[in-house]
Amino acid sequence: MGFGNKIENENRMKTEADRYNFIQQASGLGKKDFAQSIGLSKAMGYQISSNRLKPPRDLLERLCTVHNVNLNWFITGEGSPKMEDNSVLIELLDQEAAAGCGKEITDFIPHSTFLIPRSLVAPYRPEKLKAVYVAGDSMIDEHINDGDIAIFHSGLKDGNGIYVVSVGSTLVVKRVDFDTKNEILILISANKDYKPRKFSGLELNEIKIEGRVLACVHKV
Repeated sequence: MGFGNKIENENRMKTEADRYNFIQQASGLGKKDFAQSIGLSKAMGYQISSNRLKPPRDLLERLCTVHNVNLNWFITGEGSPKMEDNSVLIELLDQEAAAGCGKEITDFIPHSTFLIPRSLVAPYRPEKLKAVYVAGDSMIDEHINDGDIAIFHSGLKDGNGIYVVSVGSTLVVKRVDFDTKNEILILISANKDYKPRKFSGLELNEIKIEGRVLACVHKV
């Protein structure tokens, strides 16, 4: 992909539509051929390029694999457009984890892949990592916002911290406090509008710690 050594007009790439157009121009393909290269119709490509349609989630993986695009840059506008050698690929679940009241877990969760700088999650092994979309505002004081992508270490549980948690049939992102003495688990929001939720006794059977949140990719 012909990104070149210098990005011209980089400061004007404020939206995903701007970055989509930059990738298309750098590819050397016309708008129709570029859209087809990533599985889009010409009409859908036009809607994305004109900021009338938000890029669908399955487009993210194809941008990475077909045009060597740094997904973190495409989502946030930060960093280099091109994937670097020190990047790692992790599993991105097409499932929202609520920073709010809870999102139902689907029986089958489609997934794609998500490219991030290795330094963001070092020293953890990428095959142990997963990512989910965040929905809601209950964790805003922890700088986890609606539309962000939370990266978590599957199965990691090492004391109080922010976790992706299954509560029955729902998935949430919360701060977890483990009161081992009293056998109580507390889910705490980082927004005063949401009250803590305490679980004890048989209620603990509803809880599954999916993994500890290591990093968060913010949308702009």
